[in-house]
Amino acid sequence: MRLFLITFLTVFLQLIASAQAAEYPSRTIKMIIPFSPGGGSDTLGRVLAEKMGNELGTSVIVENKPGASSIIGTELVAKAAPDGYTLLLTNGAIASNPTFFKLPFDTQSLSAITKVANAPQLLVANPGVPFKNLKELLAYAKANPGKVTIGTAGAGQISHLAAELLEKSSGTEMIMVHYKGSGGALADLLGGQINMSFGTAPGLMQFIRSGKVIPIAVSSAQRMPTLPNVPSISEVLPGYDISNWFGIFAPPQTPKPIVDRIYQAVQKALATPELSKKFGDEGFDIVAVPPDRFERSFKQEIVYWQKFAKDNNLKID
Repeated sequence: MRLFLITFLTVFLQLIASAQAAEYPSRTIKMIIPFSPGGGSDTLGRVLAEKMGNELGTSVIVENKPGASSIIGTELVAKAAPDGYTLLLTNGAIASNPTFFKLPFDTQSLSAITKVANAPQLLVANPGVPFKNLKELLAYAKANPGKVTIGTAGAGQISHLAAELLEKSSGTEMIMVHYKGSGGALADLLGGQINMSFGTAPGLMQFIRSGKVIPIAVSSAQRMPTLPNVPSISEVLPGYDISNWFGIFAPPQTPKPIVDRIYQAVQKALATPELSKKFGDEGFDIVAVPPDRFERSFKQEIVYWQKFAKDNNLKID
């Protein structure tokens, strides 16, 4: 009798999930971006939301919920109803945050939908700094410890980890200035309040092209096709390699048919020539990883950052 009840309940829940998916979506979907406007996540999310809405036959609205290294916005999704109407578009910090912060939710319980894109971090500087390339920067930083300021999208964000690794790998001492997103760091960089900043290409390309910031180096092991003359940090500091990624999540226990429906909509949106070209020109490496593969890689990356923090004796106050 017990086995019968378990089987019956399993089948019943599967039928409910299928029925929900068949009706989904029937109202507006909210996509939360846990960063302030102007950064890579925001650039990606707003364009993708429109295309997703076209594929799903409903509106997908974007809400920026910055703060606490993206934890505030992520918590809203982690505690939302698992019905597919509240989504999260975030970056790789979601995998590093469990290592550096005590979180009010279980990150691994989130429903992974798909990785959308990869993007290396770009190190850029205000044109008024007394260095114009990576070798000059490192020489200046060594001669002037504690004088170079470098902005990040927030403590624990990939931009912060990239800056920490740069400092440790080069034996320099820099001042980290944390913001509630890369948009705030960029504003102060343009205004000359800070010397440099790490950020993703989409939020920086127009300012590089206009000469308002100068590209110093890229964080990935290889150079970027869109900026072939900008060296990778690893060319000066062998072994240096940090990249960012962007992905979509839903609340824990979101039914698989709904997860699959959202993934299919994202996959189709990313495949459109218009969107593919736009994101490629901005420095995104577009991907559309299926939910099961994305979940595995996401959980593996959580373990990676735990090891990274231990190997580099890295703690965040």
